[in-house]
Amino acid sequence: MAFCFKRRESVAKATRRLGRERIESALDGLKDCSRAEAIHCARKDIKKTRAVLRVVRTAIAKKDFRRFTKLLREAANHLAPPRDAFVKAKTLGDMTGHFKGQLAPGALRHVRSALHRASDEETKRFATEKKARIVARILGRLTKEFERLEVSGKGWKAIGPGLEAAYTEGRRAYQTALKNSAPENFHEWRKRAKDLWYQVTLLRPVWPEQMDAMAHELETLGEHLGDDHDLFVLEETVQKEFTADSSGLEMEILAGLIQERQRELRAAAVALGSRFYAEKSSTFCERLGGYWNTWRCEKTPCVAAAD
Repeated sequence: MAFCFKRRESVAKATRRLGRERIESALDGLKDCSRAEAIHCARKDIKKTRAVLRVVRTAIAKKDFRRFTKLLREAANHLAPPRDAFVKAKTLGDMTGHFKGQLAPGALRHVRSALHRASDEETKRFATEKKARIVARILGRLTKEFERLEVSGKGWKAIGPGLEAAYTEGRRAYQTALKNSAPENFHEWRKRAKDLWYQVTLLRPVWPEQMDAMAHELETLGEHLGDDHDLFVLEETVQKEFTADSSGLEMEILAGLIQERQRELRAAAVALGSRFYAEKSSTFCERLGGYWNTWRCEKTPCVAAAD
């Protein structure tokens, strides 16, 4: 299921198709809810669905947007505990791998084991409490709702305002993070960058080379900011749950490595952001609108029959 617009498909029809496809993908992933990674992927599909809605936000009724968003958030919240536990364990593994050689063999073994155990327990709890069924009911309702979703406007007029708003919000979040490096500001920037990444991916067919390059930049930016936030959450968890059971030196080393890695990630994100958000929002939107209009006016090339 390609997560993108089609040349001969109306925006209204595409919105309904894309929403249903992402929800069906999430439902399919939840069939294997005994795996934390499957739950993580289902949550990504929910975020993609929200990004689709945000790109046509001005073309759908406010009450519809609020209702869909509320249901998607409710479903995502049920998936959060096993997803968060999984990410904490993965984040510690990734960070210790990044600083390989700076930690003694066996260092943080008890923290690593505890995080993996917590991840397994949260995943089992999710399956035992049948949360997957609750999420499936919510998503099943949304599948039917998408079939009836009314989208006004056509072509770029339906999606241009949403894309411009996404870029504006990302640019504003970037500037806020520059002025105030509080973790919540970088996290907000990450959410806005991820929204735009998904939305740019929707436009891939209009000019694959250009859109792939832009999507790659946004994906990289989102990864830097996401890893930064995951490290922040990891440090909070370690300080709250493990400090009393660990040597002061070991925790001090871990905190130092987390901070060093966050500095690296934030520096890389700011450097990328300074380039990506150099355009004005209107200029960015006009440029993509030009690609879109050219693409929609192109005739589908004929394929010559083989001899």
